[in-house]
Amino acid sequence: MLATLYSLFPLSLRRQLAGILILAAMVMMAAGLLGLPLAPHWAGLAYWGAAALLWQGLARRNRTQALVLLLVGGACLAWSAGQGADIDPQRLVAGNSGLLSMLVAVSFLSLVSRPQTDNDERAPKGKKALASTLAAVHLFGSVINLSSVFIIGDRLAKQGSVTREQALVLIRGFTAAAFWSPFFAAMAVSLSVAPNASLVRLWLVSMPLALCSLLLTGWQLSRRPAHTENAPVQHFTGYPLHAGGLLLPGLLAMAVLAMHQWQPQLSILAVITLMAPALTLIMLVVKRQPPLAAVNGLTQGRLPQMGNELALFLAAGVLGYGLESLFSTLGGSLPLTRFGAVEASVTYLATVGLSLLGIHPIICIALAGAVLMPLEPDHTLLALVFLSSWAVGTSTGPLSGINLAFQGRYGLDSFRIMRWNLSYAAIMSVLVVAAIFILTSVPGLA
Repeated sequence: MLATLYSLFPLSLRRQLAGILILAAMVMMAAGLLGLPLAPHWAGLAYWGAAALLWQGLARRNRTQALVLLLVGGACLAWSAGQGADIDPQRLVAGNSGLLSMLVAVSFLSLVSRPQTDNDERAPKGKKALASTLAAVHLFGSVINLSSVFIIGDRLAKQGSVTREQALVLIRGFTAAAFWSPFFAAMAVSLSVAPNASLVRLWLVSMPLALCSLLLTGWQLSRRPAHTENAPVQHFTGYPLHAGGLLLPGLLAMAVLAMHQWQPQLSILAVITLMAPALTLIMLVVKRQPPLAAVNGLTQGRLPQMGNELALFLAAGVLGYGLESLFSTLGGSLPLTRFGAVEASVTYLATVGLSLLGIHPIICIALAGAVLMPLEPDHTLLALVFLSSWAVGTSTGPLSGINLAFQGRYGLDSFRIMRWNLSYAAIMSVLVVAAIFILTSVPGLA
């Protein structure tokens, strides 16, 4: 079928059609978020169509990985259906349409986000550049989510990619915000399962964990000797923290906060999907640049380059739905009578371990909530487990959203990113387990 499609449409036309479908899918998702009667599966169909048009141009490794994800996810769905599970075709088609729409929306920012440094100015390097980049992606990421990674990452990228050290700073600095940020998807998911959690108690242990994560990253990258993959910290090129460079993230952060305060029912992901294109178009008008011409250039240029991201995210969505259906079919109650520090630590370690196997923490959170709630656990303890497993698991898991995004956008293999982060995950897991025991035993926290 695809061979017939490719024979009828030349590559240039397929790329043009794919760009139009990607833009249309994002617009449909935004329209649905604004209350128009457009279900997410319509956007999903457009994304699947664009992925089919761009499939032939993908790297063989990415095509192989996407096919494996599709086959495993499809097998799980088929087995679950055979056991009587109810499979929702619309949800299957919709997949990761929301996350993809956010990535498309963030691409609009490239139309107005130009480096503010002079050509003759030396880019910041060394330990201070590492620290400033780590702090910037963490703080902005805690508010505007994944878009901060790509605003800063695209600024750092040379020849379409970033270095190993830059990738680790961006990934760890961003995912560490999951420990505490109320605007993070991790917090929204965790509080949906543990709604009675105390944010004050939670922050007293989770914010120090986030700080430990940033300090650990800075320490590891500063002390590692240079070899094939490691570069000395003196050569680290960081994000220039000029006022002009922070203007766009700052405006976006304020817009997201204002929108979230006005419409709290919208997720941060949804808010960014709406605000990034709107803010970009406003800035284009202010700069007296033709918005239609800019969007047309984006549709023909950057959007057709998202084939890798489309294939990986859509395939990962099928896998995630398949695993969720499989686990639900096999689900049962645990032989436990309480949920204390030991049980919480085992739950955390199991979730991170499953993340290394490619299972997103959100699946584990949903399953853990279903089997643990009958034990009437401490909701703050449960939230700490969920947030910590998200923060550590997504930075390390090869199929997490951010690592797949780095593979699709910057060409870094997600399994290599996992290997780079294993020591970080091990040390952070020791600290998380210690925090769990502190939360359950220290007077005033327990």
